[in-house]
Amino acid sequence: MDVKVDPQQLLSQTMSQTPKKAAGRDSRKLKETAQQFEAIYIQQVFKEMRKTIPKGGLIERGNADDIYTQLQDAEAGKVMASKAE
Repeated sequence: MDVKVDPQQLLSQTMSQTPKKAAGRDSRKLKETAQQFEAIYIQQVFKEMRKTIPKGGLIERGNADDIYTQLQDAEAGKVMASKAE
């Protein structure tokens, strides 16, 4: 038995059955999730950019500096992601 399914028909049925109130709530949740993902992406970009900076200098960098830099990059990523629209 060969059953053929039309994807456009399935999509139209699904869209017609979606409650309008839930759709607004879902789009808000989707936007928040996308901003969180973008913040993580920006943090990773900063991390990779910092790898290109040569080590050394007058003051030796330690573990505390690395942790602080990671936290600073995470916060900068959150701020940048929330400003982008």
